Amino acid sequence: MADRDSRADGCLKLATWNIHYGIGNDGRFDLDRTLAVLRSIDADVIGLQEVGWHRQSHNRVDVFEYLRENTGYEVVEGLVRDPLRSRFGNAILTRLPVRRTQWIDLKVRGHVPRAAILAEVETGGAPVSVVSLHFGLATWERERQAQRLVDALSSEDGAAPPAALLGDFNMLRSKSRAAAILAARFPTAVRKPTYPVRTPMLSLDRIYLSAEWELGAAEVIRDDATVKASDHLPLVASARLSL
Repeated sequence: MADRDSRADGCLKLATWNIHYGIGNDGRFDLDRTLAVLRSIDADVIGLQEVGWHRQSHNRVDVFEYLRENTGYEVVEGLVRDPLRSRFGNAILTRLPVRRTQWIDLKVRGHVPRAAILAEVETGGAPVSVVSLHFGLATWERERQAQRLVDALSSEDGAAPPAALLGDFNMLRSKSRAAAILAARFPTAVRKPTYPVRTPMLSLDRIYLSAEWELGAAEVIRDDATVKASDHLPLVASARLSL
């Protein structure tokens, strides 16, 4: 378990991981492999994407409840779809007390539903907003989603708390209009190749930090367990609040 004393001085271990519905790179559904990777990450806050199921071929396990029962984290559920034939979305796993949550609609007409889930957590020094999200595949779609997300996190009085974005941004380049929109509010971006797992070349999974953070170490976890557990690799970063 992460050192709880590290949270008292504003230092947090953050992670993001697209778990691909619990389906590994070998095409096999196995949540035990997902759990093993989550335990090895051992972060204070983890943003997960592609949690649940939405295809007839998927195993219809309530993955959110499974994570609650087996990880020791508080699990904040961010459903994207919840009809009879699918149940999936994003999740935030946290060891920190949750003050409030907010679901943010990122759907763009003509594209598959997208959303983000926000949890405002207690760090011992100040509240922090952490967001797990999954952007769309089209360039202009991501631009709209980035602006909508920034607007949702803005405060009329300018007193918005420090924030961290944990997600699969589906951005193929380091510079784009969507990235520029995010950078205006989140000047620190952790970008490292996370996809595909066997020969990672694309920085789809990223961590964006608001100006109140000082970035520490950051790494992509690539080992036998992570290569087998999903089609994305986990991205982990340590950051300290400098309020």
